[in-house]
Amino acid sequence: MKKQDPGHIVCLALPAWEADYLRSTVELMKGLSATNLVLYVDYAYTISDCIKGILGKKKFEWKRLLGINKRLRKISGDDQTGLYVLSLPPVFPSFIIRSYTFFKLANRLNAAFTGYFINRAIKRLQLHNIIAFNSVQPFLGLYWKIKHIDYKIYYIYDDFTNVPWFKGFASKEENKFIQQADLIVVSSDELKKRKEQSGIPTEVVNNGVHFDAFYRYAKKNTTETKEAKTIGYTGTMDFRFDIDLLEPVVKDLPQHQFLFIGKVFEPEIRQRLSKYKNVTFMPPVSSDQVPLIQSRLDVGIIPYVCNDLTAAIYPLKANEYLAMGLPVVMTPFATIGEADDVVFVAKDPKAFINDIKNALSGNNDALIQKRIEVAKKADWSARSAQLMAIIEIHTAAKIDFPVVA
Repeated sequence: MKKQDPGHIVCLALPAWEADYLRSTVELMKGLSATNLVLYVDYAYTISDCIKGILGKKKFEWKRLLGINKRLRKISGDDQTGLYVLSLPPVFPSFIIRSYTFFKLANRLNAAFTGYFINRAIKRLQLHNIIAFNSVQPFLGLYWKIKHIDYKIYYIYDDFTNVPWFKGFASKEENKFIQQADLIVVSSDELKKRKEQSGIPTEVVNNGVHFDAFYRYAKKNTTETKEAKTIGYTGTMDFRFDIDLLEPVVKDLPQHQFLFIGKVFEPEIRQRLSKYKNVTFMPPVSSDQVPLIQSRLDVGIIPYVCNDLTAAIYPLKANEYLAMGLPVVMTPFATIGEADDVVFVAKDPKAFINDIKNALSGNNDALIQKRIEVAKKADWSARSAQLMAIIEIHTAAKIDFPVVA
């Protein structure tokens, strides 16, 4: 593939550009846009989503979907580099369909309709020799006819093929889409093991952290002497959350406070934990408010169940805790790369309790600094640079040979 400087990247994304939570796809594209021209094709909102937006039941810029406001908007940069976001018109909600045949047909029609707007944006921005960066969007990705693509990357940050609401369609569509890719980029070592079996080159770029934002609130020493400590969790609480492990932990440590910040999708979690006086639930906060909230913590926890789905996760919150110098106690649901050496891993309630106690009693300035140093290396700027280096190596290896008549 001919090298182009700056490069032209079209990100075909399942994650929405705007959301209440941090998305690795968005952070990586922001980083790449410093030296490339990036077009971020936003999540394909459905007709149902659009109606909810108009009625105020869902928060997003629905006027862009209808073309009332400009669909293509500039976020940053100049004429040569920077980032643009394209909002697509609303699509038919294909996941309400039970038949795989009609599911594919709906996606084919959606792709034909939305592809027109993508190609129009590509023409307007004069993009060519495009690197297509598809972020877990095989459903439309299989059928989009995007112009001027020279290289295809499939980015996977979660093994969503096992997620219940995808009805088993995900693995079928993903397996077909992977065979069209030149390169797979994943966020965890476990995902690499699974996806490299496809025979497509597979590389790992772990999730990152906005280091400066969290380090600003870091506890850089252990001079604080309060007896009652706060153990906390930030993030969604859903089917991944191991309530059977955590309830005995909360019950056995009544002298400490447990703070849970985020949306509770499984009512049982709140029902079982809210009866304890040392438990507080807080609603989700915007990503820029997370560091301030986490400054109240003495230990960060990640109590996920251990199964095939969670084994592929690289939790964003791990490096967020570490950037603040916090001890981290987690279940052995996954490996987290370079951070494995600075976290406590507990497989059952008794071990989890002991690790929390050890994290509190054994904390010292040297350990705090070690955690911070690990997180510093995981800053999103470093992750984006790592991704760019991977792209350059693999695209350089794809040499365009002249056709001999």
